[in-house]
Amino acid sequence: MSTTSASLEGAVTLQQINEVHANVLDNNPIYKYLLSDLEIKAVQPGYIEAHVPVSKTLMNSKNILHGSTSATIIDWIGGIVIASTSPDRFTKRGVSVDIHATYVGAAKEGDTLIIKGKSNKVGRNLAFIDVQILGRKSGGRETGEDDRVVVTGSHTKFVG
Repeated sequence: MSTTSASLEGAVTLQQINEVHANVLDNNPIYKYLLSDLEIKAVQPGYIEAHVPVSKTLMNSKNILHGSTSATIIDWIGGIVIASTSPDRFTKRGVSVDIHATYVGAAKEGDTLIIKGKSNKVGRNLAFIDVQILGRKSGGRETGEDDRVVVTGSHTKFVG
């Protein structure tokens, strides 16, 4: 499926998800502060991939990706993945019930974060999202073969 056009009836497009993302940024100062440089790269029903450069804004005092930044990314992508499942979900992305983050590695200034979110289930009342945040060194290959896991996570949202 092309990420820029809907090949299935009711499928969500990259353009639509970018509009949802812009609306989310406009209505949430934390997301806007941390994720204004984020670019959504791929959309499929129940799947989103986004990239964001690691800047000073995203780092802690040790000059690596801050844990709260990672948790915020998990929170953000959970809602965007839910939105990718149906236009009906654009404004019904739910509220967080549970967020988990496991810090596996580090990302430094100049790296790019490759953020992948996938729904396990978007049900009548709850949605379950798995998240992987990878790090790509500056100048790293687009093939992803050198990407390393920085954070894994999960997000449960009440959507009923």
